[in-house]
Amino acid sequence: MLILGEVLTAALRHSGGMPRDRVEDALGLLAGERVRTFERPISYAVSPKTYTGVDCRIVARSGAKVRGVGTLMGRACLTGGRVLQSSAVTRIEPVAGGFRQPWSHYLARLGMVEALGRPDLPGTADAHLLADRSSSMMGMGALCVRLLTGIQGSPVLDRKPPVRARRTVLRWAATIKDGAEDVKWHFAVREDGLRTVRLELGPAQIDDIVNLCEDLALHDWLLTALMSIIEQSQIGVEQPAQSVVKLRPAVDHLLHLWMPAARLDGFALSVWEGLESRPGLSRQWDASVRRVRDQMAMAAALVNNRPPERKQLFG
Repeated sequence: MLILGEVLTAALRHSGGMPRDRVEDALGLLAGERVRTFERPISYAVSPKTYTGVDCRIVARSGAKVRGVGTLMGRACLTGGRVLQSSAVTRIEPVAGGFRQPWSHYLARLGMVEALGRPDLPGTADAHLLADRSSSMMGMGALCVRLLTGIQGSPVLDRKPPVRARRTVLRWAATIKDGAEDVKWHFAVREDGLRTVRLELGPAQIDDIVNLCEDLALHDWLLTALMSIIEQSQIGVEQPAQSVVKLRPAVDHLLHLWMPAARLDGFALSVWEGLESRPGLSRQWDASVRRVRDQMAMAAALVNNRPPERKQLFG
């Protein structure tokens, strides 16, 4: 079995935290469906699932194409009242015969796309992961953009993001094998803001895989945003007080959000343990946080050593 997905991550276009009722208004993608919210260990809200019908070509790396018909599942989530994500996911299932069924057949199997004919599932996973950022399998990227843009345009937001950072895209493919005992994974960062994750594991719930990939996308975005803020602060070029002013958004809105695998268990924890030992995401985060705090401490020390009338760090 092959499961494909994509996650788009961005800063919420709002100047501060929002009360629960406004979060529910922003993420209420379906009338009558509840937005789930959690407060521990960090505030987190997830929208109802939405489904989008597709009838398109499924491409393999070899160039082979088969027709795919079914539905994509989409949802959005908000972490810490600051970071917004949208996801698209579907399961690819080969169907012999190649005959298209009425839509009622596919609507009874939500979150699944039937591949009519003889699909090359490993080649499809390769094509999904190797495509450039502007190209995505079955329009997954367009679905993510539509969900995220709709929420960012909600009237409950003031459209004044305190942190300006580039959106990132995490594209993933999970191969489910009945006999697999250990989880195999590969995580890659590309220069165009695209990240890819390849997973090979035993039977697992799709929601658990989606949670893992969203969590990885969240922390990759946090690290990317923090490094961008540090670069823009021009440490060692600007005066310390000026650098600190540019670093403040990271301190106020990002540093408290770093909690890898806070809502994960099972196989997802083993993937995070591997990510911590090899790419070392938390090590890089901790080093960046220390750099921010060292700059703030140095700027404060310099201010304290000046005459009282010149102790104006931020104004």
